[in-house]
Amino acid sequence: MNKEELFEVLEDLDETKIQEAGKYTGRKKMSAWRKWGTFAACAAVCLIAAVLISRFRPGAAAGEGAPGMPRGLVLAAAVYPDAVAENMSAQDYAESDVHWAWWDDYRQKIEVSAEYRQGMTGYYQERMEKILSSNEENTVCSPLNTYVAFAVLSEVTGGNTRQQILDMLHVKDLAELRTQVKALWESNYVDTPTLKSLLANSLWLREGTECKEETLREVAQNYYASVFGGDPESEEMNKALREWTDENTGGLLKEYSKDMKLNGDTVLAIISTIYYKAAWNDEFREENNTKETFHGVNGDTTVDMMHRSDMMGVYRTDTFTSVGLGLQDSGSMYFYLPAEGTNVNNLLSDPDLLSATVWSDDPHWSSPHVNLSVPKFRVSGKTDLLSTIRGLGITDALDPYISDFTPLTEDEENLFISQAEHAAMVEIDENGVTGAAYTEVLADAGADIPDEEVDLVFDRPFLFIVTGRDGSVLFSGVVRSIE
Repeated sequence: MNKEELFEVLEDLDETKIQEAGKYTGRKKMSAWRKWGTFAACAAVCLIAAVLISRFRPGAAAGEGAPGMPRGLVLAAAVYPDAVAENMSAQDYAESDVHWAWWDDYRQKIEVSAEYRQGMTGYYQERMEKILSSNEENTVCSPLNTYVAFAVLSEVTGGNTRQQILDMLHVKDLAELRTQVKALWESNYVDTPTLKSLLANSLWLREGTECKEETLREVAQNYYASVFGGDPESEEMNKALREWTDENTGGLLKEYSKDMKLNGDTVLAIISTIYYKAAWNDEFREENNTKETFHGVNGDTTVDMMHRSDMMGVYRTDTFTSVGLGLQDSGSMYFYLPAEGTNVNNLLSDPDLLSATVWSDDPHWSSPHVNLSVPKFRVSGKTDLLSTIRGLGITDALDPYISDFTPLTEDEENLFISQAEHAAMVEIDENGVTGAAYTEVLADAGADIPDEEVDLVFDRPFLFIVTGRDGSVLFSGVVRSIE
């Protein structure tokens, strides 16, 4: 739909409906496009988008709207759940009735999502094994973030192209995927004074591309995806794309997002993000920190080592020892120490890896008194996902002569995935854990598949996993060296 057609529809729409739409600020349930069913055409969807704005930006002042996007680029802007008690301090909130009321509602969402934990284990471990295996450098990823990004990709593809994506995601069909993503989203999207776990998605379309409104509606409804359109070669659109990514990752990945750029052949870009900040249930005391030596692959360095002594849950096998630290209103952060003589990369394919994130009557579990020493660290990395997804069976989407993007558009032929990148960071200190990640998938038209393939290789002396309350793996990474 072009701008002239849109304006014609706007002139015919009832003013009352426009005013009512403008008053809509979103609900706690996922319903950004749910009320749009009464509008039959994509133009009506675009109207709602003109008056709805995305409520959240990590780091933005309370009550601010969506990213300050140029008006002409916004085709549809998702409305996210309202923040809970945003004017209360973390301490006051944690002790208030508001917190317990929120917790009663949140616990029900966790129970629903936890039903999918076992089915997600295979995907999580495949992602970690493919992305984190290394010999020299630190690396980090967000398995949940990549899962959501490829779920969105499945919505805009069809035929065998879609089936290969569904197979990689370990689901049988699109209906099952939508149900699962809804549960994962509702249990991992939290905006309270004690926990920020914020997910967002967006589609960036080349102007003039005739898209199917049903597909865009499904993506918005099921994935909270805002939709933008414009000239992919313009600085306006590329600047907006970078700013949207920065705003939804708390500005923590600017070292990577500054290189994000579309090109003239780009018909579609999918950007999926996560921003996370949680405090330890029991904080480390800064006065207990000591300067210690960390024996990294690049040599010994002096680090700030945090210390805590307490009774803790410990999971021990012949290949590793793991301990988990609880996070307020969230899951836990697990630290894995390889046994002497065991390469940390071997842990990534260890069948017991994720068993260490679920307490059970497994004899590997015990509750000893632990004198724990953990270094403060920040790890970040950017990974090319093309070789990873090809190795996991997604091949049709990479071939312009086979791929099927007809659920999104029949206006463009020979669309194929030309770029898939994932950037993430995790930082821990005495107070807690901060993390961010984005996954970028570009679909180009009419170009040949690049001959060059880039395999990024990483490694570390210990492994970590950050889980949500439902067991979802929000972040995982390796730390081999600390500077």
